[in-house]
Amino acid sequence: DIAGKGVACEDSFRQAIYVAIDVFRNRQREKVARANPLRKQYYEKRDDSDKLKLDTVDED
Repeated sequence: DIAGKGVACEDSFRQAIYVAIDVFRNRQREKVARANPLRKQYYEKRDDSDKLKLDTVDED
């Protein structure tokens, strides 16, 4: 309705640009942070032997 008439406020457009920049920077920062994860220093102690193993063949 108001496009091209010069009556629109530019604040909402400016805010959208700033949000897009923030999203881009956060995604870049997240990508860098997850690029080289540290190795595990410990292993979980719970026993998984009670799980169903479908890849083994029982020989009778």
